[in-house]
Amino acid sequence: MRVLMVVAALVLTSMGATKADTVDYLDLPLSNGNGEQRGGVHPDLPYDRATLEAALNRHRAKGIPPARFKALLWHYWIVRAAEDAGVDLSAWDPQRPAEANRAVIFAVYDFYARLYLQHPDTLRWMGFANIGAPAFAAGMLDLGTLPELRFFSSMLMSMQKHIFMDLGAMHAAYLHGGIKAVEEMRDAGIIDAGTTAAWADPAQAVMEFSSREQNLVIPEQFDRMRARLLPPGEIVTYAITVAGPMPVPGGKTPAQYRPLFGGPLPAFNYADREARWDFLSNDTVPAYERLSKDTVRRLVQRPFADRVAEYRATARLLDLLPFRSGEARTGVR
Repeated sequence: MRVLMVVAALVLTSMGATKADTVDYLDLPLSNGNGEQRGGVHPDLPYDRATLEAALNRHRAKGIPPARFKALLWHYWIVRAAEDAGVDLSAWDPQRPAEANRAVIFAVYDFYARLYLQHPDTLRWMGFANIGAPAFAAGMLDLGTLPELRFFSSMLMSMQKHIFMDLGAMHAAYLHGGIKAVEEMRDAGIIDAGTTAAWADPAQAVMEFSSREQNLVIPEQFDRMRARLLPPGEIVTYAITVAGPMPVPGGKTPAQYRPLFGGPLPAFNYADREARWDFLSNDTVPAYERLSKDTVRRLVQRPFADRVAEYRATARLLDLLPFRSGEARTGVR
């Protein structure tokens, strides 16, 4: 009997230690680090800001290395960004149909517009992200209307969430905690040294932040879209390239930038990381950088829903005809 009591005590002690470790949220894996599932980066993390802050402050006071509370810290700044955007992170699920996610899709891009309008001299990447978003959002909604293509719609919605979790969280850290908060994200291994250095002058970091987005955050998700067998991802992603307008005034369409045999179709697939970054870094981002603040303000102040409607497939049937795909199309209507 005494032996059984000792065993029971050991089991209870072990269970208590496990529970305490969970409450401290140390060494948690990033099980949803790419944003493809509902909620934040790990299912054990809460969404109450005060609870998260208390756990972070305990670890800081004890001198625990930030790398051990990487998931907690990242999740905290995602929660802060979601609060600022008016988004319920706990319910945000890219696996839901696009129409069911319409409110959160629009709220994220409206949030980017607000941040730019509040900080036009510093948070310039947010203006770029908002201006380029209508065609992206229209793609989520259009692909979501066909059951056979809902995988691609979900992947686009996952990319939107992944970008928000990365760049949106960094912006929240910078706004609410300054450069020290950004440096803590670096120390935790959430961002690299180059990205941290860019925050010394975010007004000049549109290219750097865009590079992070395209070359570090979402390329693997684009690769999986392109590698899809049924329906063939190669065809669907190329169709996205053909259909993709250029909402940045002065920027080219993919077909204008690199035409196939000099014709009206693009000679590259937007899902290809190197080709996509060549296009964005040499044409799209420079076109945005040339815009005046007044022009950017005018563009992002337009209701986002109106801009998305202009890029829905039903509104652009003539634009999508091959013989018209090389003509100039911009987001200025």
